Amino acid sequence: MTRPSEVKPREGDQPGTPYEIFEIGAELPDMAFSITPEINTEYLEAIDEQEKNYSLNGRNVCAPNVLSVYLLAVLYRRYPPIQGIVVYDQLWKWRSPIFADETTDLIASGKVTEKFEKRGRKWLRFSAQFRKTDGTIVAEANHTLHLPE
Repeated sequence: MTRPSEVKPREGDQPGTPYEIFEIGAELPDMAFSITPEINTEYLEAIDEQEKNYSLNGRNVCAPNVLSVYLLAVLYRRYPPIQGIVVYDQLWKWRSPIFADETTDLIASGKVTEKFEKRGRKWLRFSAQFRKTDGTIVAEANHTLHLPE
């Protein structure tokens, strides 16, 4: 079982990454972690959906957005967080379920895809892919965030 706090660097633990340092096309290193029935239960409790059942063909599956709490960790492993990041946009594509009654070992990787300025603000986009250890793609995400000066 891997909680997000075990793989995601915290703001202030080390110097944060200023906007200028991010490189378009930079590969984000693989991050291995596990989603367990306990993680799914904790996540459902945290979002106040403990009575919610997600299922596919009669079998319980994890809440698809359980992976969202691991997304920034993909970026932060190469680029430590700077104080004041604002999450703006996430676009997810779900490819394969995570079953709620078993432990699923996952590997997440990513890439910085774009840096831009708009109305005097600095923005960053990156993509991430979450796959099982056998290579099956579980989800893909594109994420946009605002970086402080």
